[in-house]
Amino acid sequence: MLKAGVIGVGYMGSHHARIYSTLNNIVKLQGVFDIDQSKSELVSKNLNVKNYQNMNELIHDCDVISIATPTDKHHEIAISCIKKGKHVLIEKPIAETLEKAEEIKYYAQKYGVKVMVGHTERFNPVIRQLSNYVVNPIFIECRRMGPLPSRKSSTGVLLDLMIHDIDIIVNHLMKGNKIKSISSMGNSVYTFTNNEDIAVGNIIFDNGSIAVMTASRCYPSKERKMRIVQPDNSIYVDMILQYMEIHHVPSNIYKHADKESFEVKIEIPNIIRSESLRMEIIEFLDSVIKNREPLVSIDDGINSLRIATQMLKNMQIAMI
Repeated sequence: MLKAGVIGVGYMGSHHARIYSTLNNIVKLQGVFDIDQSKSELVSKNLNVKNYQNMNELIHDCDVISIATPTDKHHEIAISCIKKGKHVLIEKPIAETLEKAEEIKYYAQKYGVKVMVGHTERFNPVIRQLSNYVVNPIFIECRRMGPLPSRKSSTGVLLDLMIHDIDIIVNHLMKGNKIKSISSMGNSVYTFTNNEDIAVGNIIFDNGSIAVMTASRCYPSKERKMRIVQPDNSIYVDMILQYMEIHHVPSNIYKHADKESFEVKIEIPNIIRSESLRMEIIEFLDSVIKNREPLVSIDDGINSLRIATQMLKNMQIAMI
């Protein structure tokens, strides 16, 4: 049986630990570590596991590690784990810079370990179903909005929120399609965040498809929605409700006089709701056990970071 550890048990890390503790048939939660010992003490007590006061001791005692620290610590911790032959699940974004992400990839290949990037939304059951219906997208619109979170983020909304939609679009729905251009706009609203609090990113593909993404932490309520326009239908997705509906457009639309008959709405009823993070961790463990590439690979994580980095550069140039 695999032994798992979690490094960083803030908001996300505590959920990683909770889920590991429930997967008793394939993994044992060995323990947790956080530089803020009050956090790891609380989680260890709640889950009845060891609170490690030394990170390297935790790494030594485990086979697989979830890294849920602030982004600027991902690179250092991941390489420490990899050099000891440990498989790692790194919360998104994979690293602070592309250079650091590439170095993680280099060492993962050198030491032959699995590295999976925590783009949790890819495991949302409605997103997994979506690929069965997306054939020829012309236009994709994503809205990832919400209020300022109570937990302090070390990144702006582009790396904290929009990167999920970048991953879904580029690495999942439009995989294999080359990007023609990337543009973005953004601005800081709250002076104490030091990063962009609202951002819009656009991607145009060589085949003419357009993706428009909006991310904000200045919105009164949480929203995670997507719309996809194709030649014969449009698809509406609510990632929070895990709900999808398809609006079919009749081929002889111009012969219809009654506008209400233009579309036929079909709800997709076979979506079994589940906790995305749980599905992500099960996928990670399965990739280790079966010695295969994880669904969200290190290359996917680097690709998403590359696009997000370009968008950040565009914003900085626009704001000068």
